Amino acid sequence: MFERRLKPEEVFTPRSADVSDMYVARPELEKALRGAMRGNLHLLLHGESGCGKSWLYKKTFADLSVQFMVANLANASRLGSIGAELRNLVDRLQRAVKTSYTEEKSADVSAGFASGSLSHAGEYEIGQMEPFERALYSLRERAGENPAVIVFDNLEAAMTELLLKELADLIILCDDERYAKYNVKILIVGVPGGIKEYFYRTPHHSTVANRLHELPEVAKLTQSECEMLVRKGFEEKLKYTIPELTDGFAAHVGWTTDRIPQMLHEYCLHIALEAEAGREVTPDIIRSAVVAWLKSSLYAGYSAVESHMNERDTKAGRRNQVLFALSHCKGEFKSSEVEAALRQDFPTSTHGTTLNVAQILAALSSGERPLVRRSAKGDGYRLADPKYRMILRAMLMKTTDERVERREIGSSDR
Repeated sequence: MFERRLKPEEVFTPRSADVSDMYVARPELEKALRGAMRGNLHLLLHGESGCGKSWLYKKTFADLSVQFMVANLANASRLGSIGAELRNLVDRLQRAVKTSYTEEKSADVSAGFASGSLSHAGEYEIGQMEPFERALYSLRERAGENPAVIVFDNLEAAMTELLLKELADLIILCDDERYAKYNVKILIVGVPGGIKEYFYRTPHHSTVANRLHELPEVAKLTQSECEMLVRKGFEEKLKYTIPELTDGFAAHVGWTTDRIPQMLHEYCLHIALEAEAGREVTPDIIRSAVVAWLKSSLYAGYSAVESHMNERDTKAGRRNQVLFALSHCKGEFKSSEVEAALRQDFPTSTHGTTLNVAQILAALSSGERPLVRRSAKGDGYRLADPKYRMILRAMLMKTTDERVERREIGSSDR
């Protein structure tokens, strides 16, 4: 008679390997993956960490009844080879493979009054498949007539000459008749884009690029997709109320998390936990949740930003203002663009003043934990870690007198 009340952690699941009904449909990306599955090339799926690559291919594969297994290239790096990871993976999925058997032969003999038998044993080695073929065989056996894919995940962990060459060899082997008979595709998933260009530039890998199809980048959610996720989670699933914030709440969550799905789930989980008692999201709840999120998920980045901030007693706190302006910058940026954002955010304290933004950016790119890095061309910068953008947005606050202060996460100050 009564519907069970869902818990926040059942709705917002930032690190779940399983696709939940909170999955936000990505029609164009799903269409591209479905189409590529009908071609004869192997696939590359890339995008920044946390943008939903795994859920995308898992949801699409489920719709297409694709059987797949996931080999983690981070584990391959740890074990020393992709073959070792495949062997480890198949051994876990299959029963142990018999490697030898003993045949015993007997012969009756008669000697005087005694009668008995002599026996001898011969050990025979059974020819075994090497790890890659074992993986293909195991996957095809489970897939039956359905499509089958080996997923090599976390490509960024395999960006060494040795592992990339091994990966290239496996892709080429799929055309060998001994391996092609299994009809298994390869899907490579990771953060780096342009991996085809890498293979083109490497002579002994160049033929691999012609066997790969690079899918569109899995980017962050749009604002409408973000709003859909927020409303579904808080209003439909948890039945929370958001008085006076309904229109601005989703925009706030999207801005703070940069609309990256994993971060959206993390931040919303903290808000939902803070609001669980009263089942109502209020400004005080949001302030508490920001602090909790910074403490639990982003503390290392918070500490890095803190180490680059001005001391409290500086007059203008120009470096702090630059850090605040950086929260608006996307992708690669130049000092002139940061200065424009700085003057827009702090019109009074920057009026008629030389800002020396280039010098401040150079300082922020130095030290043991740099916040920005120079671009390859040397005329611009980008954040050293995409998470810094979210951290800057969550931890920095602009005061009425155009100073910038940080949220204190070591105490109850908000």
